Amino acid sequence: MGPSPPAPRSWGAQPHVVDLRSDTVTRPSAEMRQAMAQAEVGDDDYGEDPTVNELQHVAAQLLGTEEALFVPTSTMANLIAVMCHCQRRGAQLLVGREAHLHVFEQGGVAQVAGVHSQVLQNLPDGTLDLDELESTVRAGYGSRYHPRSVLICLENTHNSAGGRVLPLAYLREVRLLADRYRLHIHMDGARLMNAAVAQGIAPAQITQHCDSVSLCFSKGLGAPAGALVAGCREFVAEAWRMRKLLGGGMRQAGVLAAAARVGLERMEETLQRDHGNARSFAQGVWELGSPICSVDPSAVETNMVLVTVAVPWLSPEELCERMQAVSEEEVAETGRAVSVRLFPWAARSLRAVWHCDVSAQDTQLAANKLKFVAEQCRRERGAAP
Repeated sequence: MGPSPPAPRSWGAQPHVVDLRSDTVTRPSAEMRQAMAQAEVGDDDYGEDPTVNELQHVAAQLLGTEEALFVPTSTMANLIAVMCHCQRRGAQLLVGREAHLHVFEQGGVAQVAGVHSQVLQNLPDGTLDLDELESTVRAGYGSRYHPRSVLICLENTHNSAGGRVLPLAYLREVRLLADRYRLHIHMDGARLMNAAVAQGIAPAQITQHCDSVSLCFSKGLGAPAGALVAGCREFVAEAWRMRKLLGGGMRQAGVLAAAARVGLERMEETLQRDHGNARSFAQGVWELGSPICSVDPSAVETNMVLVTVAVPWLSPEELCERMQAVSEEEVAETGRAVSVRLFPWAARSLRAVWHCDVSAQDTQLAANKLKFVAEQCRRERGAAP
């Protein structure tokens, strides 16, 4: 059991908060709020909201798809895609064991869609082993006993891999495999724009290898809500029906679509800044050389950093508590009261995610706080009997 975090005390000022738990914690910008207030709206369930229609058109062009459909959340977008692709009883989807769709979406593909999932091991970079993928497909191909594989689900960027980007060469190989066995591919692209910006390419160069894709507006793009699912015209027509079934049909949704449109227009500038700040933090932790925690800077490709807690006597949860708490000792030593919110991710790691509300100065403050906490833990442990 590690040393207990210091109890909060009064030092006469509110701490400066740096919230790195997720890129979902953003607040809409002044430009977004103005766009929302001025949005021209109509009944989107009747297809009459001009702001939603314009967003769908712009997004479809950006993604290189025939059409796109605005939905409340990326979780719903993924479920809609699975329901559209896997309509035959006995359909099976192939998905990574660490995929967001499999781990964090309430098993909706089973609960709601009645689809069987075959999970495969994710490699450290978020990819699937292509030999294992093909052998799994072949095992059931033409069999009267196995579930019939219909859909491969990919995730880009990959959350549990720390925001890693799926290489284009890998996507081409998966596409060839899917075509060989007449399977569809859906990409959970909640952070697709991070992948595109990190690779310096148009999003359509990624999505051309997929039959459908989801995109979230309320993560790195900074909008308060909204996502979309995109694909060919026939797919999106069916997706509209699934959205209605799931209760996702909205009315004057243009007030949300307006903010999403601003996020799209600002994405390159915003995401490049987020990626740079994440790399700066990772480099700072690496240069710290602390025995308490470590980071692999080469694995930081977008806006996420996974920090490994390297000592058995300190848990990620305890380190997160220490990073959030502020003590008189910290104020006296650093001259600042800084509370950094992080997410305990796995048994030996925590996650930090950069977004539009975190500045370069915030990033430096977070790095300084980790340095202070790591040194505090080292001193306390050294003093322990």
